[in-house]
Amino acid sequence: MTDPSPKTSHNRPACQRAERPASSTRRPGRRCRRTMAQGLSAEEVRNLPVTIDLVTAGRALGIGRTKAYQLARTGDFPCRVWRVGHSYRVRTTDLQTFLGIDPAASPAQRKDM
Repeated sequence: MTDPSPKTSHNRPACQRAERPASSTRRPGRRCRRTMAQGLSAEEVRNLPVTIDLVTAGRALGIGRTKAYQLARTGDFPCRVWRVGHSYRVRTTDLQTFLGIDPAASPAQRKDM
């Protein structure tokens, strides 16, 4: 025997679906703030500490977290990556060299660029 009530993809009758309240619906074109992380400017890259984590290096390169870890595991990350325990570290000077940012540029030279 077949059940005459319509089923949803969740295998529940349509009348038992939980409806979202109107306040929790997302507006089209809006993204979660977490997924819209901004990249780093040249000045922000110059001001980074001596070593940085892989996520920060990826942000400077415009690479997402998952892709950065994938590239580091396969040895394809654009900069040299050190494995320290369970984390990855990137030397800031390697990142600056790859990006073509002169870390020794004086503030007067930076304004001319």
